[in-house]
Amino acid sequence: MTVRRAIVYAVLLVAAVSLWLFMHSERAQIKRVFADVERLAAKEPGESVMECAGKAQALARHFRDGCAVIDPQHGLKASYSRDDIAGGLLVFRSGATKIAVEFQELEISVDGSEASVEGLIDYSGTEAMWPRHEPKAEKFIAHLEKTDGQWLFSRIKIP
Repeated sequence: MTVRRAIVYAVLLVAAVSLWLFMHSERAQIKRVFADVERLAAKEPGESVMECAGKAQALARHFRDGCAVIDPQHGLKASYSRDDIAGGLLVFRSGATKIAVEFQELEISVDGSEASVEGLIDYSGTEAMWPRHEPKAEKFIAHLEKTDGQWLFSRIKIP
Protein backbone atom coordinates (compact mmCIF):
# COMPACT_ATOMS: atom_id res chain seq x y z
CA MET A 1 0.00 0.00 0.00
CA THR A 2 2.78 2.46 0.82
CA VAL A 3 4.62 1.70 -2.43
CA ARG A 4 1.44 2.26 -4.40
CA ARG A 5 0.80 5.52 -2.54
CA ALA A 6 4.39 6.68 -3.16
CA ILE A 7 3.99 5.98 -6.89
CA VAL A 8 0.72 7.94 -7.03
CA TYR A 9 2.34 10.88 -5.19
CA ALA A 10 5.34 10.78 -7.51
CA VAL A 11 3.10 10.79 -10.60
CA LEU A 12 1.04 13.68 -9.19
CA LEU A 13 4.19 15.61 -8.36
CA VAL A 14 5.61 15.09 -11.86
CA ALA A 15 2.28 16.16 -13.40
CA ALA A 16 2.12 19.28 -11.22
CA VAL A 17 5.71 20.26 -12.01
CA SER A 18 5.15 19.65 -15.73
CA LEU A 19 2.01 21.79 -15.74
CA TRP A 20 3.77 24.56 -13.81
CA LEU A 21 6.73 24.52 -16.22
CA PHE A 22 4.40 24.58 -19.23
CA MET A 23 2.38 27.51 -17.87
CA HIS A 24 5.53 29.35 -16.78
CA SER A 25 7.05 28.82 -20.22
CA GLU A 26 3.95 30.16 -22.00
CA ARG A 27 3.80 33.23 -19.75
CA ALA A 28 7.51 33.86 -20.33
CA GLN A 29 6.98 33.69 -24.10
CA ILE A 30 4.13 36.20 -23.85
CA LYS A 31 6.24 38.53 -21.69
CA ARG A 32 8.95 38.37 -24.36
CA VAL A 33 6.38 39.41 -27.00
CA PHE A 34 5.50 42.49 -24.94
CA ALA A 35 9.19 43.28 -24.37
CA ASP A 36 9.83 43.00 -28.12
CA VAL A 37 6.88 45.32 -28.86
CA GLU A 38 8.34 47.87 -26.40
CA ARG A 39 11.74 47.64 -28.10
CA LEU A 40 10.37 47.88 -31.64
CA ALA A 41 7.93 50.70 -30.82
CA ALA A 42 10.67 52.89 -29.34
CA LYS A 43 12.02 55.59 -31.61
CA GLU A 44 14.87 58.00 -31.07
CA PRO A 45 15.51 61.22 -33.02
CA GLY A 46 17.52 60.60 -36.15
CA GLU A 47 16.10 57.15 -36.92
CA SER A 48 16.49 56.45 -40.64
CA VAL A 49 13.50 55.85 -42.92
CA MET A 50 14.67 52.29 -43.55
CA GLU A 51 14.95 51.56 -39.83
CA CYS A 52 11.51 53.10 -39.26
CA ALA A 53 9.98 50.91 -41.99
CA GLY A 54 11.78 47.81 -40.71
CA LYS A 55 10.50 48.33 -37.18
CA ALA A 56 6.93 48.89 -38.44
CA GLN A 57 7.10 45.60 -40.38
CA ALA A 58 8.62 43.76 -37.41
CA LEU A 59 5.90 45.11 -35.10
CA ALA A 60 3.17 44.02 -37.52
CA ARG A 61 4.49 40.44 -37.38
CA HIS A 62 3.29 40.28 -33.76
CA PHE A 63 -0.33 40.66 -34.96
CA ARG A 64 -2.61 38.03 -36.43
CA ASP A 65 -4.03 38.89 -39.83
CA GLY A 66 -7.47 40.31 -39.04
CA CYS A 67 -6.57 41.57 -35.56
CA ALA A 68 -9.47 43.46 -33.95
CA VAL A 69 -8.61 46.84 -32.45
CA ILE A 70 -11.19 48.53 -30.24
CA ASP A 71 -10.47 52.01 -28.90
CA PRO A 72 -13.71 54.01 -28.55
CA GLN A 73 -11.86 57.18 -27.52
CA HIS A 74 -10.07 57.29 -30.89
CA GLY A 75 -12.96 55.90 -32.95
CA LEU A 76 -11.35 52.54 -33.68
CA LYS A 77 -13.48 49.42 -33.91
CA ALA A 78 -12.40 47.22 -36.77
CA SER A 79 -10.26 44.29 -37.82
CA TYR A 80 -7.01 45.05 -39.57
CA SER A 81 -4.74 42.99 -41.79
CA ARG A 82 -1.03 42.80 -41.05
CA ASP A 83 -0.39 45.04 -44.06
CA ASP A 84 -2.84 47.65 -42.72
CA ILE A 85 -1.18 47.48 -39.30
CA ALA A 86 2.31 47.84 -40.80
CA GLY A 87 1.17 50.80 -42.93
CA GLY A 88 -0.51 52.53 -40.00
CA LEU A 89 2.51 52.00 -37.78
CA LEU A 90 4.81 53.35 -40.50
CA VAL A 91 2.72 56.51 -40.90
CA PHE A 92 2.57 57.02 -37.14
CA ARG A 93 6.29 56.34 -36.63
CA SER A 94 7.24 58.59 -39.57
CA GLY A 95 5.41 61.54 -38.00
CA ALA A 96 7.10 61.12 -34.62
CA THR A 97 10.62 62.16 -33.67
CA LYS A 98 10.64 60.22 -30.38
CA ILE A 99 8.45 57.42 -29.01
CA ALA A 100 8.64 55.53 -25.72
CA VAL A 101 6.34 52.63 -24.80
CA GLU A 102 6.26 50.59 -21.61
CA PHE A 103 3.87 47.85 -20.52
CA GLN A 104 3.18 47.66 -16.79
CA GLU A 105 1.33 45.40 -14.36
CA LEU A 106 0.77 42.60 -16.88
CA GLU A 107 -1.69 39.97 -15.70
CA ILE A 108 -1.41 36.98 -18.01
CA SER A 109 -3.83 34.07 -18.12
CA VAL A 110 -3.21 31.19 -20.51
CA ASP A 111 -5.79 28.67 -21.66
CA GLY A 112 -4.24 26.28 -24.13
CA SER A 113 -3.41 28.18 -27.31
CA GLU A 114 -5.19 31.36 -26.19
CA ALA A 115 -4.13 33.97 -23.70
CA SER A 116 -5.58 37.11 -22.18
CA VAL A 117 -3.38 39.93 -20.91
CA GLU A 118 -4.55 42.91 -18.90
CA GLY A 119 -2.32 45.76 -17.88
CA LEU A 120 -1.27 49.32 -18.46
CA ILE A 121 0.46 50.77 -21.49
CA ASP A 122 2.51 53.87 -20.71
CA TYR A 123 3.54 55.83 -23.77
CA SER A 124 4.93 59.20 -24.65
CA GLY A 125 6.39 60.83 -27.68
CA THR A 126 7.20 63.91 -29.65
CA GLU A 127 5.65 64.36 -33.04
CA ALA A 128 7.13 66.57 -35.71
CA MET A 129 3.93 68.53 -36.37
CA TRP A 130 2.32 68.49 -32.93
CA PRO A 131 3.44 69.34 -29.41
CA ARG A 132 4.95 66.77 -27.07
CA HIS A 133 2.70 63.99 -25.84
CA GLU A 134 3.17 63.62 -22.11
CA PRO A 135 3.44 60.15 -20.63
CA LYS A 136 0.03 58.59 -20.35
CA ALA A 137 -0.84 55.20 -18.87
CA GLU A 138 -3.98 53.54 -20.19
CA LYS A 139 -5.54 50.24 -19.31
CA PHE A 140 -5.67 47.64 -22.06
CA ILE A 141 -6.93 44.11 -22.60
CA ALA A 142 -5.17 42.00 -25.21
CA HIS A 143 -6.04 38.57 -26.50
CA LEU A 144 -3.34 36.48 -28.09
CA GLU A 145 -3.44 33.21 -30.01
CA LYS A 146 -0.58 30.78 -30.43
CA THR A 147 -0.14 30.10 -34.13
CA ASP A 148 2.74 28.01 -35.48
CA GLY A 149 4.52 28.32 -32.14
CA GLN A 150 4.20 32.12 -31.94
CA TRP A 151 1.95 34.21 -29.74
CA LEU A 152 0.13 36.76 -31.93
CA PHE A 153 -2.23 39.57 -30.93
CA SER A 154 -5.76 38.73 -32.10
CA ARG A 155 -7.73 41.46 -30.29
CA ILE A 156 -6.75 44.63 -28.44
CA LYS A 157 -9.20 46.73 -26.49
CA ILE A 158 -8.64 50.05 -24.75
CA PRO A 159 -11.69 50.33 -22.44
